[in-house]
Amino acid sequence: MKNLFLLFLILQVNLYSQTKIVLRDLDFQVPREFSQVRKENKQLKYDLFHENGKIFIDSTDKEKTPIIGYQYYENPDGGAERSENVLKMLNKITAEDYKCDTLVIEATQNYSLAKYKAFGKTLFEAKSLGEKGWLNIQLFDDPKNDKSNFQKMLFVLSTIKHSGQYGGKYQERMNESGNASKWAILAFIIFLAIHLLRKQLNKNVA
Repeated sequence: MKNLFLLFLILQVNLYSQTKIVLRDLDFQVPREFSQVRKENKQLKYDLFHENGKIFIDSTDKEKTPIIGYQYYENPDGGAERSENVLKMLNKITAEDYKCDTLVIEATQNYSLAKYKAFGKTLFEAKSLGEKGWLNIQLFDDPKNDKSNFQKMLFVLSTIKHSGQYGGKYQERMNESGNASKWAILAFIIFLAIHLLRKQLNKNVA
């Protein structure tokens, strides 16, 4: 089954080819037809640094669909919450504005893919969690292209490469804290054993 899925992804890569988008802590690829990239605020600094932009198929007509939009939000202290809960929360925010008829959450892969109806169009939105933040990617197009666009979004999700896995740093800190506690307990046990041994030796001498 895994081999079939891998073959499917390879076929998707060959079919669509790629336009690569490189952001601060990750990169991803989109089908070759989306070749006109506009990074909108790459140089700006925020408390929670983020980058966003749009990718068009036609640079002369910015309103022509399909259009891909993306937003990357930095959250280096994240990872304590289970990815499934985070993805549900983030999707719930979007669902307050648009009607959602499909929501797929792959907790083990730290991503979700949702489909919304908006202004007579279809909005696909993918969310991917990484070690330092999360990425939103939207594809806005006519409903007649829903089937092919769903496959395109799965392809995009398969190409996302974060600088580290979601929850990696948090788990590392927890492991370090746990190891420190274990060493402290071990040291206390050794100290207690030595203390009791000396006490017993003194009693025997007396």
